Parts: sequence; C-alpha cells; structure tokens
Amino acid sequence: MKVNIGISEPHTHAVSAQLTKVLADEYLLYTKTRNAHWNVTGDDFHAMHLFFETQYRQLDELIDSVAERIRQIGHYAPASMKVFLQLTHLTEYTEHTNDGRGFSGIYERFTG
Repeated sequence: MKVNIGISEPHTHAVSAQLTKVLADEYLLYTKTRNAHWNVTGDDFHAMHLFFETQYRQLDELIDSVAERIRQIGHYAPASMKVFLQLTHLTEYTEHTNDGRGFSGIYERFTG
C-alpha cells in the first residue's frame, strides 16, 4: 500500500528509522518495568507493585501508538527482542535492588 500523507518516501523512511529506535527504547523500558513489577520486594511492596503496574500500562499504550504510526507511514514495525536490543539506546543492566530503597529515587520522581 502506497501511503500519501504529504511526506516523500525518503522522509518517511527517515522518520520510520527514528520511530523504530523510539519503539525499541520504549519496549525495553516496558520489559524492565514488568521485571520490577513482578519482582519488587520490601515493606512498601504493594505501593511499588501498583506504581509499576501503572507505568507498564502507560508504556503499553505508547508502544502501540508508535508501532501503529510506523505502519501508517508505510513501513513495518520491528517486533523481536533481538532487533529491539540492536536498536535501543538503553541497557538491560541495573544497579538497583528490587525493594523500596533501590527504587526510591525513581518512585519519588513520579509521585513526589
């Protein structure tokens, strides 16, 4: 299907290339957030569990929007962890523990 939204093919390709990087970053962040949600421990387990659930639900909507936009401009969205890991600016490494102390800075930024 040829898309005509007023952007030339070379430009849709360039936009798609940037959006795939955004998609990869958001998907890796989604995966890290799910990990935190599933594995959080500590006295504030319940609050942190709900916090991460809110985050991954918002990320899921954003990921879907970015992937759909890539398709709207006539390109295919990447959909494998292998490709996401090649495209992302993020790393899977973390120094945080899965208790409230390890996530306190992150939690306070979003709730404080």
